[in-house]
Amino acid sequence: MKSSIGIKRQTVTSSVLDLLRDRIISGVYPGGYQIKQEAVADEFSVSRIPIREALLQLEAEGLVVIHTHKGAVVAALTPQDAIDIFEARLALEPFMLAKAMAKATDADTDRVRTAYLNYETALTKGEAPERLSALNWAFHNALLAAANRPRSFALIAILHNSADRYLRLQIDTEAAQTKALEDHRALAEAFAKRDLTLAQRLLKKHIADARDDVIRNLKEGLA
Repeated sequence: MKSSIGIKRQTVTSSVLDLLRDRIISGVYPGGYQIKQEAVADEFSVSRIPIREALLQLEAEGLVVIHTHKGAVVAALTPQDAIDIFEARLALEPFMLAKAMAKATDADTDRVRTAYLNYETALTKGEAPERLSALNWAFHNALLAAANRPRSFALIAILHNSADRYLRLQIDTEAAQTKALEDHRALAEAFAKRDLTLAQRLLKKHIADARDDVIRNLKEGLA
């Protein structure tokens, strides 16, 4: 009985976590927004316990800051934070790509190709930024999955969630969408050829260019 109760509560916490994370990443809860546990608990018809647990996880992911008297506040979008996130990605993702390509099979190549084509199709259809963001992560996921490094992958997933808030600042522009598609195509081709040197160079440039675009947009918004 205790086990089933624990599983049920964990399911509720996970659901609340996903909902709150999505609201933060999509901008429904902007930087500085105070998340009131009682209001969220009423809205979701749950106790405050899963809300509190979800907020602690979001704090660990860097999406909220919990203050002693003010409670949970959505972390602000800043150039310094963006640099931290994207440079952490620059350190981790090329390393993981090397591990993945060393083990990659034809099935992994097909997975990368499919992820690229899904992004291309969504872009052609003019799908919403949140859909493009999800497919962007699916592509990066496909590139790195063969590494079979779950702890490292979990860190990268957190970084992608944090980066996604910033990428929404640029993903609406046609130029950014077109460039992302071109980068993905080149990466998929390098992966298929098992050209690690080229693939790592392309991935580093892809991440660095996104970082530079985000920081420029942030500074223009703050000017």
